[in-house]
Amino acid sequence: MIRAFVFAGAVVVAALLIGSSDASAAAQQKTQMVKGTVKSADSKNLILIINQKLKDQVVDRELSINPDTEFSVTGADGKVTNTVGKEGLALLLAGADVQVKCDKDVNVLKVTAKLKK
Repeated sequence: MIRAFVFAGAVVVAALLIGSSDASAAAQQKTQMVKGTVKSADSKNLILIINQKLKDQVVDRELSINPDTEFSVTGADGKVTNTVGKEGLALLLAGADVQVKCDKDVNVLKVTAKLKK
């Protein structure tokens, strides 16, 4: 009888551990979006600075771009260019509307930009 209780307790603990590891893995995968306008894009040093509006103020947000960061840039003519890293950063112009997708550690995963006419 005691063995049955011990076994049932072990099964419950294992199920709880598996369920919590799935939840923590999902939380680690959670991404965040940063929206604003491009202040500057330095393709030499792989740095993107955007003006982000937070409540009643605008703050500069400096983001490091990785060589494998994806870029989707819509030009003033409506043509979309998809590229990565330094090449994508070189396409960005000051004043362009931008959305930046980051992981939980604020590593830039994807930049979507629309250039002004």
